[in-house]
Amino acid sequence: MKRSMILGAALVLAPLALAPAANAGDLSGYFGNTVVCKYDNGDVTKVYVNKDGSFKVVPTGHPEATGNWTDDGSTICYHQTSPALGPNEKMVCNSSEARKVGDSWSVTDPMGGHCTATLTAGQ
Repeated sequence: MKRSMILGAALVLAPLALAPAANAGDLSGYFGNTVVCKYDNGDVTKVYVNKDGSFKVVPTGHPEATGNWTDDGSTICYHQTSPALGPNEKMVCNSSEARKVGDSWSVTDPMGGHCTATLTAGQ
């Protein structure tokens, strides 16, 4: 089963603090918006990044995943806690550069799949 995580997120990600750091990159464009990641096979994953350091991933046809994100000012990492990552899955980390609605970027999910993420308005 592919548990798609992005953002970042596309966004996204190095060992970091458990809460967003004071010197974190400007992630404000994510808050209140949705990262939509589209795979070549037509699958879509939606990612919601919250200001409180939590995130939720909603992949089409698979269970939701939740966890916490950390940002050291240049890299954001998504630490999935529910369900726990499997032995062949990896935490997603990407650049924490500022993004705005309409921006798109490439993401590699925890299973090694690739998608194109786009930051869309609203949730």
